Amino acid sequence: MGKTLIVAEKPSQAREYATALGVRGKGDGYLENEHYVITWCYGHLLELERPEAYMDLNRVGKRWSLSRLPVLPSLNQFRRVVKSGAVKQYQVIQRWLKSLDIETVICGTDADREGQLLFQEVWDASLCTKPLSRLWISSLTTAAIREGMERLRSADSVAGLAAAGNGRAYADWDFGMNLTEGFTSLFGSFDAVRKKPNVISIGRVQTPTLALIVEREWEIERFISQPYYEVRAEFATTQGDYPGKWFDPSEESKRITSSQDAEDIVGKTQGKQGKISKMEQKDVQEPAPLLFDLTSLTIAASKKYGLSAEKVLQLAQSLYEKKAITYPRTDCAYLSEDLVPKLPEHLKAVRHEPYTNLVDEAGHLGVPKGKRVINTITAHHAIIPTTEKVAVERLNFEEKKLYDLIVRRFLAVWFPPARYHQTDVVTEVEGESFRTKGKVLLSLGWKKVYGSDELDEGAVRKSKKKDDSEQADDENATLPPLSKGEDVRTKHVYSVEKTTKPPKRYTQGDLLKAMEGAGKQIDDEVLRQQIKGKGLGTVATRPAIIESLIDRGYILQEQKALKPTEKGAELIRIIKERLPQAQLLISAEMTGQMEFNLSKVEKGELTIGRYMADVEEAIGLIIEELRSFEQKHGKLPLALAPTIQVKGVGKGKEKEAKTAQKKPKKVQHSAQADGVEKDTIKGVASKGHAEGLGTCPKCGGDVIEGQKGFGCARWREGCRFVLWKTPICGKELTPNQIKSLLKKGKTPLIKGFKSKSGKSFAAYLIWDNQIEAKLKFEFEKK
Repeated sequence: MGKTLIVAEKPSQAREYATALGVRGKGDGYLENEHYVITWCYGHLLELERPEAYMDLNRVGKRWSLSRLPVLPSLNQFRRVVKSGAVKQYQVIQRWLKSLDIETVICGTDADREGQLLFQEVWDASLCTKPLSRLWISSLTTAAIREGMERLRSADSVAGLAAAGNGRAYADWDFGMNLTEGFTSLFGSFDAVRKKPNVISIGRVQTPTLALIVEREWEIERFISQPYYEVRAEFATTQGDYPGKWFDPSEESKRITSSQDAEDIVGKTQGKQGKISKMEQKDVQEPAPLLFDLTSLTIAASKKYGLSAEKVLQLAQSLYEKKAITYPRTDCAYLSEDLVPKLPEHLKAVRHEPYTNLVDEAGHLGVPKGKRVINTITAHHAIIPTTEKVAVERLNFEEKKLYDLIVRRFLAVWFPPARYHQTDVVTEVEGESFRTKGKVLLSLGWKKVYGSDELDEGAVRKSKKKDDSEQADDENATLPPLSKGEDVRTKHVYSVEKTTKPPKRYTQGDLLKAMEGAGKQIDDEVLRQQIKGKGLGTVATRPAIIESLIDRGYILQEQKALKPTEKGAELIRIIKERLPQAQLLISAEMTGQMEFNLSKVEKGELTIGRYMADVEEAIGLIIEELRSFEQKHGKLPLALAPTIQVKGVGKGKEKEAKTAQKKPKKVQHSAQADGVEKDTIKGVASKGHAEGLGTCPKCGGDVIEGQKGFGCARWREGCRFVLWKTPICGKELTPNQIKSLLKKGKTPLIKGFKSKSGKSFAAYLIWDNQIEAKLKFEFEKK
């Protein structure tokens, strides 16, 4: 009997399969025993060929221009080539797919659209006709893997998923390759500072996301602050005092816009007798927040710990691979009915400090079964702890933070709602009405999981000390015993001048909400679950889109706020004001509809051919519009991307020093579309010392010195970690400094840095983003 070949997404996943299935034999690029061969990809081993492969370059030339466009291969014309550095592993997979020793094949990549696509690419290239099955699991625990192997899905059941993956890849290629070349040839220029082209990158998801940020900035710029006035009062009763705020019963949202009107109310009511005209009291319940999907987890981690969207995804993936949590790239906040019997096992797995008492109490409360927990799911259920106990001490500091968020959110749904006693009081004085709201906590319920000082997005809000006048707004004023019809005395009335505030800039968390809602920032967590599928991108791709906008010089992040650069704003302005056909590129609704159409391809409700026909039609119209613009106006270079600054630590320190630790991009003749941009890492590890300087933060390999930088020795296998030798403020890093950085997280104190103003300074270099090899300064504490 022949063996079964399992193709995993990455080596770590393959090792978990091997452990669960008792596969111990090791080969070059695979694991093997008498029943199974387990091999792996490194993400996508293949990539779509560049546009030039479909052109007659002798006729159209090598220089980017509108005359070469559009390039729109038909579905059967798209060709893929093996990525640089992936040839060896690709050959291993192909050899096993074609081996006579293999009888059946199992796709064991991540159970999502991209996971299906990266397997489909190597499967289609092999022309293999052996029986194919799909392993579909939501965690990498031994129990989940074995259960999944007993319930394999047919290849036909995921054919739509593979088609949608190809549709996403082809559409991104068409948009990115054609329109990046088209816009760059018309609006690009040569960046003399960076000595490379100023590429005008266009992407199916990237560009409408940029438009959200730019249009928010325009709202802020156009905003004219208006003054308004609040009239507040303090009332006295025999049982105690309480605050109130004036309102108009006929139009509760009405504001006082005249200082004289406010003073008239103050004068009219000051010191006068009043009466409680309305008194409503009721008990209200606040249910536990929904379980986490990736977006809500990112928002919570961003608010509480300041983590970027990309960092949260990276940490969540690491926790998944360590079997601490279930599959993280999910857009669902519910669990399925068949998980109910297993929930006690998930609960038992987190019975360790600091959760022991909470787990014991939750166990006595019974398994949660309400619709806020058990409901219809999408491809994967909500993110929860797995059934395996986690060695928490083996998690790094940031992983522990994220794990804690997930565990506490999971524990919260076992507990009953928090209960409040809510009071609504209206006091009338000389015909003027004042409202007071009070809210008293009766039972903590699920809030016991967090404690009074914890902050969790959508859950517990940290209390802030406020005076009584401000508490009237916050619905938590402390009220003495009151009764309807009771007479009260107006102790003090005064007016407060306020001004209307402009909308706030997006944070990464806010932007994720807006992307999920196709431009509409929806705060209601249940409503967000109901509109899944029409957002910008997917939960897995949105963090990378935000990072790419920063990397390509379209936006900046200042503290937590995202704001557009001149380059980003100019691109959106020219599309919005002068390119009507191209406006679909900045339409969140249109891009959301395309994402929704991809889900229809996945379900078999729309053919990939019809989907691509719509894409091609839109691109053809935009290219024609660019040609017309060029004929009328000629070329119109947009602003260059700004110089990136390293932010210093501590007051009075030099904060103007430029960082050179961003990877050089090969941009000439390179369309930087969503999902197609690729950094080249030539020269790293090609020459120089072969001595290992430390452990690669990205894949665990050795970091060695190359001709142009300090890079991972596994770069041929796909690892792109590299610290370039480009001088930072006049100083080039040495091997010993790199050793210290990799081992301790910081270099020794380096003297002789030169700031932009020419001032010399000393500083340590520490990680700003370890995985992306980005550094920042840390100054000596004096």
